[in-house]
Amino acid sequence: MKKFQFIFLRLSIYLMAGILCAFYIPVQIDPGIIIGISGGILLFFLLSLIRSRQRLFVDFWPGLFGFLLVLSLGFTIAYFAQPENQPGHYLHSDKAEMNRLAEISITEELKPSFTHRYLADINRIFTADSKEEIHGRVLLNIKGDSLVTAQIKPGSRIIVHWKPDSIRSPLNPYQFDYSRYMRSLKVHKQLNLDFSELSVIQENSGSTRAMAWNLREKLINDIKKQGMNPEAMAVLQALILGQRRDITNDLYQDYAAAGAIHILAISGLHIGILLLFLNFLLKPLGKLAYGSILKMIAIVSLLWAFAILTGLSPSVVRAVCMFSFLAVGMQLKRKTSTINSLFLSLFFLLVYDPYLLFQVGFQLSYLAVLGIILIQPRLYQMISFKSRIPDYFWKIITVSIAAQIGVLPLSLYYFHQFPGLFLLSNLLILPVLGLIMGLGFLAIFLASIDLLPGFIIASLEFVLNKMNLLVRQIARQETFLIENIEISLSQTLVLYLIIMILVMVLIKPDFRKLILLFTGILLFQASVLYGKWTNSSQELTIFHRSNETYIGLKSQENLTILSDTTSIPSFIDDYVRVEKIRNLSFRPVEPILKVHNNLILVIDSVTAYEKTKIQPDIILLKNNPKVNLERLLNHFKPVKLIADGSNSRYLIRRWKETADDHHIPLHITAEKGAFRLR
Repeated sequence: MKKFQFIFLRLSIYLMAGILCAFYIPVQIDPGIIIGISGGILLFFLLSLIRSRQRLFVDFWPGLFGFLLVLSLGFTIAYFAQPENQPGHYLHSDKAEMNRLAEISITEELKPSFTHRYLADINRIFTADSKEEIHGRVLLNIKGDSLVTAQIKPGSRIIVHWKPDSIRSPLNPYQFDYSRYMRSLKVHKQLNLDFSELSVIQENSGSTRAMAWNLREKLINDIKKQGMNPEAMAVLQALILGQRRDITNDLYQDYAAAGAIHILAISGLHIGILLLFLNFLLKPLGKLAYGSILKMIAIVSLLWAFAILTGLSPSVVRAVCMFSFLAVGMQLKRKTSTINSLFLSLFFLLVYDPYLLFQVGFQLSYLAVLGIILIQPRLYQMISFKSRIPDYFWKIITVSIAAQIGVLPLSLYYFHQFPGLFLLSNLLILPVLGLIMGLGFLAIFLASIDLLPGFIIASLEFVLNKMNLLVRQIARQETFLIENIEISLSQTLVLYLIIMILVMVLIKPDFRKLILLFTGILLFQASVLYGKWTNSSQELTIFHRSNETYIGLKSQENLTILSDTTSIPSFIDDYVRVEKIRNLSFRPVEPILKVHNNLILVIDSVTAYEKTKIQPDIILLKNNPKVNLERLLNHFKPVKLIADGSNSRYLIRRWKETADDHHIPLHITAEKGAFRLR
C-alpha cells in the first residue's frame, strides 16, 4: 500500500503535464484523432489491469498506461476547453464580427476602473430575420454612473450591439498583459458600450449565483445603513463578503506593501480560519455514534453556506472546494490524508476547468497550503513552549513563515517585490482576524433582522480602523520593502526545487540530499548567469506614449532616456526592472542616432532635414512634423519609417498611405507597440 500513499499527488502531476502539453504544443490536431488515441490508451490500460491480475508479480505496464491515461485526460480536456477548438464559439462565427445584436448573460462583476466591468456569456447573435446560437465569454465595459448601471448584476440578461473589439496587448515591453490575463479566463474579446447601447431584458435569471449575489448585496446594504466609516466598511465587506469594489487604490497598495494583501481577498486564509473554528465548534459531535461523519457533513455544508454568502465568486468557490476536501482528510486522521485530500481537490478542479492552472490566485492558494502542511510542523518542532500564549504566537509565526516560503518564488515572479515586514504584519493582524470575522458575521446577521446594537458596530469599526492604521504604519517603512525584483520562470522553478530539497532535508537529512541541495543552488546560479549572458548588451527602444516621445538607449546595465521631459512613466520602471538597469539618465532627443550600424534620423516639427547629408536606415517622425513625406522618402529612401505616440492619428493615416505607395513599412507605435532595435 506504500506506493498509494501519495497517489493523487502523482495523478495531479500527470494531469498538469497533459494540460500544459495541450496549451503549449503548437499543433492543430483533429478532434477525432485525440478521442481515438485517448480511447486506445484507456483500452490498453484496462487490458494491462486484467493481465496483471493473472500474474504473480505485477509488471510496469499498468503503471505506464495509467500515466498515459491521466496524461491524455489532461490533454483532452484542455484541448477541448480552448475556445479556438470549440466549433460553436463566437471566434468561429463570421457574423460575430458584424454590427448585430447579441443576447448575453452577466456572470461576474469585476472591480470598476474607468468603466463598469463585467464578465458575460454570449447566448446568441441575431437580427430581425435571423438568429445564430453561439457561446463564449466576453469582457463587458459599460460607461455610466453607478446609479444607471445598478440594474446590471450577475444573472442579468441584456441585449447589446454586437461589435466586439480585441483586448489590446501592452504597447510597451514588460508591461502587465491584461489581454493575456483575460485569455486565462477564456475571454478573447471585449464590448465597449454606453449604457444607451444596451437593454436589460431580465434583471435576475433565478440562477444560484444570481441569488447568492443578490443576498450578498442585501447584506452589504444592511450594514451600510449603520453608518460605518466608508474605509472600514470597504475592508469589512472584503473580509467577510468578498466584495472589494469600494477599496481605494491607496489602501490596497498599503496592504500590499505591508505583506497583508491576502487579508483583502477571501482566499485559503479566511476559509482555513473558518474551517479551524468550525472544527473546534463542532468537536462535541465527534463523541456521538457516526460523529466523525456528521461533523464532516456539517463542516462542509457550512463552508458552502459561506460561499453562498459571498456571492459564489469563483475564487471563493475554489477555496471552499479545496478546504472541503481538506475537511474530509482531517476527519480521516491519517498521515497522508491531508496531502492526498489537497491534491484530490486540485485534480478535481483541474478536470472541471483546466484554465485554473494558469490563474495566479489558484497557484498561490495551493502553494501556501502545501507550504503550511509540509513546512510548518518542522518549524514548530524546533522550539517548544510550556506556556500557551508564547506557544500560540509561535504557531502563528511558523504558519506565516511556512505559507510565505510556499508562495515566495511565485510572488517574486509575478509581483516583483518582497515585503520584509510580512511576519510583523501577520503576527499583529492574524490574532485579531478571527475576532473581526466573528464580529463581522454577527453584525451582518443582526443587521439583516434589524437587531444590530450600536456597540457591536462601534466595536467592529474601532478594530477595523486600528487595523488599517497599523497597516499604513507598516507600509510606510519603505526600507523593509524590497522592490523591482526580477526572476525568470526557470529561476522560479529552480527555487521551488531548492525548497523541495530543503523540506526533504528537514524531514530526514543525509549526505545525498545535501548534494542535491548544493546542485540546486548551482542550477540557480547558472540560470542567473545565463540570463545575463542572453541579455542584449545594446538596444534602442522607441516607447509608445500619447503626445510624448520616449527613446531608450541601453548599453549593458546603463539606460539613457531621450525625451523632452524628465518624468518617468511606469513602463520605464518595468523596463528598468526586467533589463536589470543600474544607471538611468536623461537627455534631450537628438536628431541623429546610431545603433548597431543603423542610422536613425529623427524628424520633428523643427527639423530641417533637406540639409542633412547622411543616408539614414530608419526615420522617426515625432511631434506632427510639417513635412512632405513623398519628397522625404524620395530624398532619403529609408528602409523603415516609425511614427510614435506624439503624432496625431490624422497625420499617421496620411503617412501610411504614402508609405504603402512607396512600399516602405511604417511602424506605428499606437498600433504595433514599441519599436525595438537590438
